[in-house]
Formats: sequence, C-alpha cells, structure tokens
Amino acid sequence: MPELLDREAILREAVELARTQHGGALATMHAEDGTPYLTFVLFHLRDDGTVLFASAARSQHARNIAATPEVSFLVDNREVIRKDWTAFDRLVIEGRAVEVPARDQRHELYLRELGAKDRLTAHFISRGELYCIIPRRIVLMKGIDGGRHVADFGGAE
Repeated sequence: MPELLDREAILREAVELARTQHGGALATMHAEDGTPYLTFVLFHLRDDGTVLFASAARSQHARNIAATPEVSFLVDNREVIRKDWTAFDRLVIEGRAVEVPARDQRHELYLRELGAKDRLTAHFISRGELYCIIPRRIVLMKGIDGGRHVADFGGAE
C-alpha cells in the first residue's frame, strides 16, 4: 500500500498533472431538471487548488452553475493508457463554482493566468465569463496502485 500524501504534496502533484492537460470535464447539475451534465472546458489549476475556466454566459453549464454552484471537475492523463495504463493518473476537484466579475480585484490576475496556459484559452476568455472553482476536496489517484490521496479544504466559501 503506498504512503498517503499530505495536502501540500497532493496540491503539487495535482498542479503538475493539470499543467500537462489543456482541458478537463466539468460536471454540473442540469438547471432545468436536475440531471447530471458533463462538458469539456479549457482550464488552469492554481497552486492553491482553485480551478479557473471561461464560459459563454448563455451556455448550459453557466445556467447550471447559476442554479446549483456545486460542481465536480475531472482532469486525467488518459493519453498514457495505450502505452502504460498503470501510469493513468486522475484528479477530481469538488467544490463551488463562482463567476468572477470584471469588477472583482482578482479578475485581471485570473485572466492573465488562464490566458497564459494557451492561445485557445485566451480566445474563449474574450468571448465569455470568467469562473473559478473554490475547492472543497481534491482527490488524486496516482496510477493503478498509487492509492487515493484526499485533501480536504473544508466548506467551499
């Protein structure tokens, strides 16, 4: 059984995995009928575990977040499965998604960080709203036998 990682180590490993991926799967609850809704979004994971992403204001997931802000976000390195499936890492971030309006003091910093990841992300930022996921819990699964490492952040603000 692998040794469990502490919160700081989980965050370091999570950020490293996130740097290798352009997008992740955002899970929300459908605003109209409560069914789960899953979509792919371009993102940036900050060192503190906060997820940044942009979305069109009228998108389904933006409507879902407005109705029920609790979300789950998946990042993985599934591209390794064909070569070495034992190296398949997964990261699940559970928390609360909130819009970061232009008047918010964090807005410009978050825009720069998200846009720095790649040009396609910068394009979507210019056409949408900025969101962040405040983590409640981060679950890191390293490989097949690498254990399940959990970092709790308490209640999302």
